[in-house]
Amino acid sequence: MKKITLKNKIDFAFFVILIIFTFLAYFTYNRAQSVKQNRLIVNHTSNVNGVLEKVLSSTMDIETGTRGYTITGNENYLEVYNEGHRNLKIWLDSLNSMNENDEIQVMNLDTLQRLIESKKKISAETILVRRKEGMERAAAIVSSGRGKEIMDSIRNSIQEYQNQSVRLLSANLAETEKNIKARNLNFLLFTIITFIIVFIAYYKIRQNTKYLLLDKIIQTNLLNELAVQNTQLNDFANITSHNLRSPAGNITALISTIDDESAIEEYKTVFEMLKKVAQNLNDSLNQLIEVLHVKKNKIIEKESLNFYEIYSKTIESLQGEILNSKAVISANFENAASLVYSRIYLESIFHNLISNAIKYKDEARLPEINIHTEIKNNKLLLHVKDNGLGIDLERYGDKIFGMHQVFHKHPNAKGIGLFMTKTQIESTNGKISVASEVNKGTTFTVEFSLEE
Repeated sequence: MKKITLKNKIDFAFFVILIIFTFLAYFTYNRAQSVKQNRLIVNHTSNVNGVLEKVLSSTMDIETGTRGYTITGNENYLEVYNEGHRNLKIWLDSLNSMNENDEIQVMNLDTLQRLIESKKKISAETILVRRKEGMERAAAIVSSGRGKEIMDSIRNSIQEYQNQSVRLLSANLAETEKNIKARNLNFLLFTIITFIIVFIAYYKIRQNTKYLLLDKIIQTNLLNELAVQNTQLNDFANITSHNLRSPAGNITALISTIDDESAIEEYKTVFEMLKKVAQNLNDSLNQLIEVLHVKKNKIIEKESLNFYEIYSKTIESLQGEILNSKAVISANFENAASLVYSRIYLESIFHNLISNAIKYKDEARLPEINIHTEIKNNKLLLHVKDNGLGIDLERYGDKIFGMHQVFHKHPNAKGIGLFMTKTQIESTNGKISVASEVNKGTTFTVEFSLEE
């Protein structure tokens, strides 16, 4: 008999786990759909009962208007009467549309509508007699008790209608409770089974670990590959979560600058900006995906990049934030116009530093951002200066580039941008420094090495 390898055992164990979780997901989904449907029924029942109350109220308006006119002959009471007619039609139409697929409720609704029609007829008859024959004849019709009898029947019909809805609601709530208990039981059962299988798989893996440890080459290659993949995935996740959030926000910001009263030229201008933001977003996605193509090493691919091109693309991506903040941004790359560097890293550096300068602007003045480059001691320096809130370096100087460090209250502050920027710069043998004064502004200086 062919011996079952460790790989086969692992594959089999996780295949069983996959099947278990597939069934778990299927049953959970079905139960969740049932719960969702019952919630819709709860909402439907509430709406139906609310409309029934409106129907009763409108019917009472007809009765009130009729009696008021009968007693006083004042035409103002007919306004209440007519308003009740109009509202009654609206609410009955709503009931018809809400219950068109429920045969029992349709029957209840037919009974209710017949009673209401009878009420409307006797009310119309009473008003007509009052108008032509006087109050005594009209009062006689009212005293006959036919109107009251019909009104009582309408109340009883509505009460039965509501009771039927409540009974249906109670039945569905009971079913919902049953589904929730079944779902919880299934989840508990599948969790126990999965735990048992995982424990057995873990035990088997531990038994066979010694065979893997004997193969040093496989072990080394596996660890190296996992380290590279982990680095790539972390890099990809950090850049994606941070850099793609801004284009999405800018699209929203650009759209918010126009409304129904905006001129067609404003629409065209915003549309052109949106096209650029969308194109930059697409380019960023493609570049981020390319990061995952590196297989066996951590080599960062470099190319000759034009600073003004990277700057322009960043400005286009941040158009919404720039317009909203009314930021004035200037750039001068005459002293150093290009650099051999990673495109995705340089775009990320520009994006983080400029977006931070806009985000932490001082509300007392319009934001001004100046960007320029220079060559100094065989180093290429990139300076990004703003007139924003500034940072208390005596208090936060040793934390400014730390993960999740936030120094100002802002709803979108995550404390990851500067950490990621510093990591990217130092991974290419560069440095980043900061000079800042509270309420005056901040200058970030990025030092790129020109040595190959």
